[in-house]
Amino acid sequence: MENWRIQQKVREVLAVTREVEKWRTDYDPGTDEWFTLCNLADLAEQLVFSLPNEMLPEEESHDPSGQEHASVDDLVKALGLDW
Repeated sequence: MENWRIQQKVREVLAVTREVEKWRTDYDPGTDEWFTLCNLADLAEQLVFSLPNEMLPEEESHDPSGQEHASVDDLVKALGLDW
C-alpha cells in the first residue's frame, strides 16, 4: 500500500478517535459499551502513533516517545520490513 493511502486511513482513524474524545467530555452514559468504545479509540490512536513518522500525514508528524519507538520496531519486524 502506498504511503498516501496509509496517511488517508490514519486521518480517518484519528478523526474517529477525536470524535470519541469530544463525546467523552460531553456524554458518558457509564455503560460497558461506552467504556469499550473509549478504550478502542485510545488503542487505535496508540497504534496509529506507533507507525513510522513517514507513514503519518504531515500534520500528524511528531517526535515518538520511547514506547512508540519500541512499538514501531516491533511493527516493522512483524511486517518483515527493512526500515
